[in-house]
Amino acid sequence: MDRRKFLKASVLEAAGLAVAPAMLAQEVRAGVIVPGEVYTDGKRANVSADVDKHLKVSGYVKEPSHRIPVVAEADVVVAGGGAAGVAAAVCAARQGASVILVEKANFLGGLWTGGLVLPVLATHGKGKVAAWDKATGGFCSEMCDTLLANGWATNPLNPLAEPEAAKYLLEKTLADAGVRILYNSTVAGVVMSGNRIDCVLVDCNTGRIALRCKVAVDATGDGLLFSFAGDPYEARRYHMSTSYRLAGVSSDASFCMRTPVPQMRYSTYGTREAVDGLDIFAVSQTQREHRLAVWEKIEQKKKEPGFEDIFLMELAPVTGVRVTRVLESLHNVTLEESMEWTEFDDVVGMSGMCDPFTYKGRRIEKKDRPIWQIPYRSLLPRETRNLLVAGRCFGYDQGITWDAREISTCMVTGQAAGTAAAMAAASGCAASEIDVSYLQGRLRAASVRLEF
Repeated sequence: MDRRKFLKASVLEAAGLAVAPAMLAQEVRAGVIVPGEVYTDGKRANVSADVDKHLKVSGYVKEPSHRIPVVAEADVVVAGGGAAGVAAAVCAARQGASVILVEKANFLGGLWTGGLVLPVLATHGKGKVAAWDKATGGFCSEMCDTLLANGWATNPLNPLAEPEAAKYLLEKTLADAGVRILYNSTVAGVVMSGNRIDCVLVDCNTGRIALRCKVAVDATGDGLLFSFAGDPYEARRYHMSTSYRLAGVSSDASFCMRTPVPQMRYSTYGTREAVDGLDIFAVSQTQREHRLAVWEKIEQKKKEPGFEDIFLMELAPVTGVRVTRVLESLHNVTLEESMEWTEFDDVVGMSGMCDPFTYKGRRIEKKDRPIWQIPYRSLLPRETRNLLVAGRCFGYDQGITWDAREISTCMVTGQAAGTAAAMAAASGCAASEIDVSYLQGRLRAASVRLEF
């Protein structure tokens, strides 16, 4: 072995990495940083996992084994920059953790901003004492209160945000917390050490890179990390929608909602049938149909008196996929628990009411829907020890999908997951082994509501 190869092998061994023969046969060019590289055969980073359940598969190809450079390390890596991911990243950083956030778009907010899911719903519900009680606090209230105070949102009960203002606020809050961010970067897999995630693999325009972490938070909305890690989950179907904003609306229009911007309104066009959000062909076709239908709908509306000057200002760049993968957590919250004032010893947040639904044959109106607790166990996978899950893919029953996937609940679960991730990274323990009472104390100190 020549000196160059010997030095390469020594560096890798010192880093505690398995040295594969194929790596030793490769020369190291001047200027190439070798010490952070990991070797993967793709077994635990298979992007085709379970694809045959959602797409017609005609065959398979095998991706060659290759080296992936580790370009950064952090206490916590958060996958997904939606409402849940930003809450997780900011709250982990505020607890003293070093944090990297990975986001596939070039802006923050996910479906809240990019999907134009502008109203922050499920913030209130029936209380044990108050007839209409606020369930959320903490990071969610911080964002909503700031938007309202600056005139960037309407309706204090369920704030309807101006999306560009929300993007700015999330960006500023993330920057102030010292979180590093990778935009235009898609989670592509994980590298496991036993039942722990050692690295999160990311595809970007420089190629595939690896981010080493102590703890990871899955806030992708689609459960990408826990799917790659091999944790059990349930794939669900729901109807899809595409939201849009109209300009030039000078008169009251019952077919759309007011926004903080004068003469601009907001509306949604959606499917009636459930769509498999993991079938990329179905999602793409639905998006095409929505885009054509919305444009034609507005063109037709222009022919009505009083609406001659309206025009389509923006069609949501992010498709409104409501649910795909949902984690089979240590405890999935059930509809019955949410309706019966169930108290959890490990409560880390609360949610409220979105829309009326049927429960035990009875229609539940908004005024009859209790606020409900979210247990820490619902954020924990059954197998991966250093992973937490936040947002619409945490563990909950099909019956409470409407409330569990809302922007407010995403921020609540994100704050809990990020705070817990920082604690686990600092102590070097599994996410399930942290002191939950201490976690609850930190959440209360951040104005998160835990009790009825």
